[in-house]
Amino acid sequence: MAMKIEVVRKNDDESKAWYRVSGADTEFVNALRRAIIAEIPSFAVDEIDIYENNSVLYNEYIANRIGLIPLTYEDGIGDDVKITIGLNAEGPAIVYSGELKSTDEKIRPFRETIPLAKLKENQRLRLEAVAVKGTGKQHAKFQCAIASYSQVPKLPAGKKNLCKVHCAESGEDAKDAVAREKCDACKMDEKGELSYKADEFIFFVESYNNITAEDQLKAAVKNRSQPDEIRSRPVRVLRAGHMRRIEVPVP
Repeated sequence: MAMKIEVVRKNDDESKAWYRVSGADTEFVNALRRAIIAEIPSFAVDEIDIYENNSVLYNEYIANRIGLIPLTYEDGIGDDVKITIGLNAEGPAIVYSGELKSTDEKIRPFRETIPLAKLKENQRLRLEAVAVKGTGKQHAKFQCAIASYSQVPKLPAGKKNLCKVHCAESGEDAKDAVAREKCDACKMDEKGELSYKADEFIFFVESYNNITAEDQLKAAVKNRSQPDEIRSRPVRVLRAGHMRRIEVPVP
C-alpha cells in the first residue's frame, strides 16, 4: 500500500503545514522527519573575516549570530559555490540582518529584521562572510526546516460533539484529526484510556527559509538516505482534490 499524504492545513505564507499521513508505520514517518531535519540542502555562513569591531560584542559572538541567520535558497546553484556576504555598519544604530549585502541576490538573509548588534557612537562593525551549501547532518546552521509527528487518535463511540474546547464538531475528517490530537478528552474511551490508529499520523512541517513547507517535504522525500525498501516506497500526495503520485527511485 502506498503511503498517502493529505494536506490538512497551512498558514498564510505556507511556511507551516499539517498533513495526515496514512498507510505508513512509525519507522517510515520518523525517517521522513529525520530527513527533513538533516538531509535538505541549504545555505549558511561558514567563514567570517572581521576587519573592524570595537563594539561590546566579541568577534566569536557576532560570528555565531551571523552563522545562524537563515539564508534564502535557490535550486541550480552548485554544491561547491561560495557566496560572499559583506557588512559595513557604524553607530549609533542597531544592526539588522538586512544590512548584510550578498554578491548573489538569490542567496541573502531570509529575514531582514533579525538584530545582530547594537552599536554606540563611534563604534564600527566591518566584516566579510562566506556562505556555502550544506545539510543539517553536517551542522545545525544548515537546518532549514523542522518536522514532528503524532499518531491520529481514535474517536471513541459517543464522543462526537462532546468537546467544546478544540473539536466541538468532531468527526472523522483530517481537520478534526488535528484538533483531536490536541485534546485528551476526545481521545479517552469510557475507561479513561487513550487509543491511537497504528497507521495514521499527523505530520507537521515548518520551513525557516523561502522554500514552502510542502516543497521541503518533497525535498526530504527525494533526499532521504534510508534503506532501499524505505526509499523505494511510493508516496501519494493529495492536495485540493488532486492526487499526485511520487515514485521515489532507489539510487
